[in-house]
Amino acid sequence: MDFSSLTVKELKEKCDAFDVPKNGKKAELVSRLIQSAKKSKPPKGKGRSRSATPKKAASPKKASTPKKTSTPKKEKAGTPKKSSTKKSTSLRSKSPTAARSSARSARSTSRTPSRTPSAASIKKKTKKASGEKVKIKADPEYSWLYENPPTRKGGVLTEQGAENIAIHKYVAGGNTSFDNWMNPFWNKWVEVLPMWMAPNLVTTSGGMFCLTSFLLTWYYNPLFTPNATPYWVLIVNGFCTWAYYTLDCMDGKQARRTGTSSPLGQLFDHGCDCVCNIAHISSVMAVLNLGPTTIAVAGQVVLQFSFFTAQWQEYHTHELPHKFGELGVTEVNHGTALFSLVFGVLQGLGVVDPSELFNSPSPVGGLKMNELFIWGWIAMNAVLLTISLKKTVSAAGIISLGHLLSPFLAALSSMFLVISSPTVLTSNLRLVILSVGFLFSHITNKMIVFSMAQMTFATLQPDILPLALVAWSMQFQSPEDGERTLLVLCMWQGGRMVYWSKKTIGQLCEKLDINCFTIKQKGE
Repeated sequence: MDFSSLTVKELKEKCDAFDVPKNGKKAELVSRLIQSAKKSKPPKGKGRSRSATPKKAASPKKASTPKKTSTPKKEKAGTPKKSSTKKSTSLRSKSPTAARSSARSARSTSRTPSRTPSAASIKKKTKKASGEKVKIKADPEYSWLYENPPTRKGGVLTEQGAENIAIHKYVAGGNTSFDNWMNPFWNKWVEVLPMWMAPNLVTTSGGMFCLTSFLLTWYYNPLFTPNATPYWVLIVNGFCTWAYYTLDCMDGKQARRTGTSSPLGQLFDHGCDCVCNIAHISSVMAVLNLGPTTIAVAGQVVLQFSFFTAQWQEYHTHELPHKFGELGVTEVNHGTALFSLVFGVLQGLGVVDPSELFNSPSPVGGLKMNELFIWGWIAMNAVLLTISLKKTVSAAGIISLGHLLSPFLAALSSMFLVISSPTVLTSNLRLVILSVGFLFSHITNKMIVFSMAQMTFATLQPDILPLALVAWSMQFQSPEDGERTLLVLCMWQGGRMVYWSKKTIGQLCEKLDINCFTIKQKGE
């Protein structure tokens, strides 16, 4: 048989039954075909004349190759083996390398395409692979006074800021062992709440307990003087603090239970926490009986400055710190409640008089016990502040410290206010506490909102200016004029906080298509 007259395609059909390399030349194929044909014998009764040209090569009983091969007919009918797949590759490939490249290209194009990574993610992965520390990108825009104007009349957010809040995901700083121990209790009690009760209404109910505590203490002991607070007021203060925090832990669970979780819940929750700090420090001062002193105001300023710092850390690192080791928010709130409750019970039983105990001299530096308590409180917050500074600066750079300028100036103005005029504390302590508390609550709430909206928080907040001016002018005013000035300042700061919060809530409710204090039904 003259194999030289066959084309490569016809030779391939005849060579498929034999172990022939894919890139074999025509002469080699012909030689192997002749050798195999001489050695092979057709099956009995089914053989064909060697001179006849078969349409397809018959499968020999004994092949010269060690591997067992199947007939071309069977290869078409059945599933080809791996070796057969290799043999079916076109002999027109220029080289083995080109064939392999084509196969890889075909496999890659047949797969489902994955999402193309962004430049930021590639850069982040490159830094991780090289061992370099990855820094979280902070707000790229820093401004002394300018903030993005709202795009909606009567709002406070830009369109992009509102959109950022709508897709915001809350990241907490973890739980303590006490949190995990209390969690089943909160899960059980949230089942008592009616399904129509909105989560923000749960938060507001907790805030009402704090308001009750503050007003009750203000009525019976407005200046925190010794022996002026009834024991039952201390007990009520302890219960109100506990009830507030219990409801505060249940509002998120109620949101998930009713399917109404939203970013507004985080804003409302943390905003109420900030305002309720005023009631917490008031209940502690009622036990300590510090009187109208500078250190009493310092205790409140330190608490609210620390709370702002936590929100400032979230603004730059996108994670809100909840704890330091096994000491967290839950432990502090339950400790505050227990502090008032225990001393109220002991005072009622006549076992211990808190006024006598905390106004007695301490063994440290000639301080009273209540003064030592406040200095310990300040020291603890200083440690937490140092940790927060280290984490935030390492993540966002030293420029992030600029956002602490406004609360720092507010703290200085508060202390200058009570130092510059000797009559401010003795006659208007509560107005000072409320004015300072409302100012810190407002700028902290603004930091919370702008953190979620990823908007620029100006380094200098104009809202601290009224307090600074009043603090400077009090030394030139009479006690009567000073009281009226403080009353106006208190009303301004409180009204400013409420008005700004109302605009924010209204804009977000419209953006998220929800109600603030009720659960919106389908079709509304």
